[in-house]
Amino acid sequence: MNTCVTHAFERVRWTSLILTLLFVSDKCSASQSDFRATAEVLKSQQQTIVKLFGAGGGSLDSYGTGTLVSGDGHVVTVWNHLISTGYLTAVTADGRKFTVDVVGTSTEYDLALLKLSSEPGDSFSYIDLSKARNPEPGTPVLAFSNMFHVATGNEPVSLVHGVIAAKIPLEATQGRWKFPLKSPVWLVDAITNNSGAAGGLLTDTEGTPIGLIGREIRHSASRTWVNYAVPLTTLKPVIETLLSGKKVDSRPKDADANAPMLSDQQLTARFGLTMLPNVVERTPAWIDTVAKDSIAAKCGLQRGDLIVLVNDAVITSVTDFQQQLAAFRSGEKVALTINREQQLLPVDLQIP
Repeated sequence: MNTCVTHAFERVRWTSLILTLLFVSDKCSASQSDFRATAEVLKSQQQTIVKLFGAGGGSLDSYGTGTLVSGDGHVVTVWNHLISTGYLTAVTADGRKFTVDVVGTSTEYDLALLKLSSEPGDSFSYIDLSKARNPEPGTPVLAFSNMFHVATGNEPVSLVHGVIAAKIPLEATQGRWKFPLKSPVWLVDAITNNSGAAGGLLTDTEGTPIGLIGREIRHSASRTWVNYAVPLTTLKPVIETLLSGKKVDSRPKDADANAPMLSDQQLTARFGLTMLPNVVERTPAWIDTVAKDSIAAKCGLQRGDLIVLVNDAVITSVTDFQQQLAAFRSGEKVALTINREQQLLPVDLQIP
């Protein structure tokens, strides 16, 4: 199928989906009583949400959302730059603050499992994953998240109501980053995926858990913003595996085995960069040395810097960084974001 036909097909398919969303929206808006939820439901679900705060800078938010999945303080969220850069703090619904450890991650499901550094005897309200369900399109839903940094202490997080519009595979991007999940997601007829909302909770009006709110991303063909949540029935076995202490990804899926990659020698010869030895799975992209008067030195890179973004792509390993750089041509300018002493800094790197 040629490119023009493929693009035309994508436009038709996306237009059909939009019409479906409008039909479902009109159908469900006729009965506003469907959106009524008891005060007890709203209060109980608010208790399961935590506000996440970490390193931000430039276009990157320093805040996000997580959802408690165990009484011991385990939290699930999206695996985004907050997780990659570390230095996370979590604030629970009652205003308590905790440092956070990363228990495990899954690139394939865009998921991170965290653990609040709580004291023995501390307990937390949490969602029961065994009660997660798959609703029909048209089902009224509630979205709980700390969008726009509205809550910083014991204030309730933001609440949005809408309906499930459809359940479809999602082809979407964030800059050069491609949405990795292959199984279907919930499309939501409501503005749920705003700044800081990723990792929030989607429930029905009875408080039954349905999905984990995703990132701010655009549909690949239409370039429209997508409001979506990943079904908790899909994430449940992944979360349970991570809770058990096991790894989910058998190999780094952030790095395409067939993609071109700059070698260690090329990085040193062309850029004056030597990275931390890539000896374990997903070795972080730490800079070990910077050659004097090299391109890397002239743009301001230093030993100990952690590469966290190449343009809009989150960098999760040395291999990922080497593959991202290999995609650019000589003369192009690349926007790097580095973590230096708990601050995110922008650096412009000219490709030699």
